[in-house]
Amino acid sequence: MSNKAHAAVLRRLCERYGAGRDRPRCDGFDVQVGDLIIEVETTATLDRAVQRLQHAQGQRFIAVTNREAIPDAVAMTRGTEIGVMDPWGEIVLAPDGLRQPARGS
Repeated sequence: MSNKAHAAVLRRLCERYGAGRDRPRCDGFDVQVGDLIIEVETTATLDRAVQRLQHAQGQRFIAVTNREAIPDAVAMTRGTEIGVMDPWGEIVLAPDGLRQPARGS
């Protein structure tokens, strides 16, 4: 299911990571550029994304559609090799489980 927030985050990620809008989604993921795989998710769909990404190969991230979903995404990816991005594509939690410093720090 796609909504305006999902579409906006997807557009920003495609611009940031160089995936063209007309580029087909690889293996059903929202963004796949080289070994970078990103799924754009809401709080309601985080569990599905974690399950799908656990079976993928490469640098895997969940990008949330709003900042309020970040704590849930971090909790759900704990113990996995899946990272978390904010809605602008900034890495909040690296795939190795290390929290990234806040912007401006």
